[in-house]
Amino acid sequence: MYKWLQPVVFLLITNTLLAQPKILPEEAKAFVLPGYEMLDYVIGDINNDKKPDALLVLKQTGEDSIDTDPCRPLLVLTRQVNGTLVKAAQSDSAILCRHCGGVFGDPYEGISIQKNVFTISFYGGSSWRWAYRYTFSFNPLKSNWFLIRQFELSYHNIDIDATQEQATIEKEELGDISIGSFNANFNFNKSNWKVTAAKTYFYNNPKIDSKPRKGYLIKGDEVSSYIQYKNFVKVYFSNKEKRPTTGFILKKDLVKIE
Repeated sequence: MYKWLQPVVFLLITNTLLAQPKILPEEAKAFVLPGYEMLDYVIGDINNDKKPDALLVLKQTGEDSIDTDPCRPLLVLTRQVNGTLVKAAQSDSAILCRHCGGVFGDPYEGISIQKNVFTISFYGGSSWRWAYRYTFSFNPLKSNWFLIRQFELSYHNIDIDATQEQATIEKEELGDISIGSFNANFNFNKSNWKVTAAKTYFYNNPKIDSKPRKGYLIKGDEVSSYIQYKNFVKVYFSNKEKRPTTGFILKKDLVKIE
């Protein structure tokens, strides 16, 4: 199986699950906000207490027939000792809007719950396709859910093998981002940088001590960034022949150009 097929198969399976009609249980109807209706409802243990919790995704009533992009609230509902559900957290920015997928359409692919963590998936684009999966885990000390992993994939649909890029970013690079404060652009950073090290390498994944690629930059080279993590910056570099290169560069080897 080609390496790009695995993420695509995942997306196809998620699409199939979303296509199956879901019924909102009576116990969850009280959490639907005025003017909204259910977009998705997923049941599973998300705080490791062996009880069936739930994740409720809402959309504005009539969303499909309006041009604006109202928020899609995500409600985290946890099961109490007496068996009832309570709202433990809410995010108005975790779920991408209906038009955020570009030509491809609604980017929301669904939510999965596995081993007490939940993952939100998105897919969109046009000729260039992209996919993101954000995984959250419960922190019992802070009584909240935090981003622990981000998976990203991009490719051109005409030549997938030659254009595919994918990366997995772990919590060490992401920082402490709760579900309530999370949004898909949390680490967006459009800046220009200059290389200060004698030589700095490109990485496929922003992880300290991981193996770098063969490609590198030298002191004085200038790059543009669009994503920034704790120790790495995702950059775009164009050489003298105007051939572009993208990848992760160690932040310590760069200085921002004001």
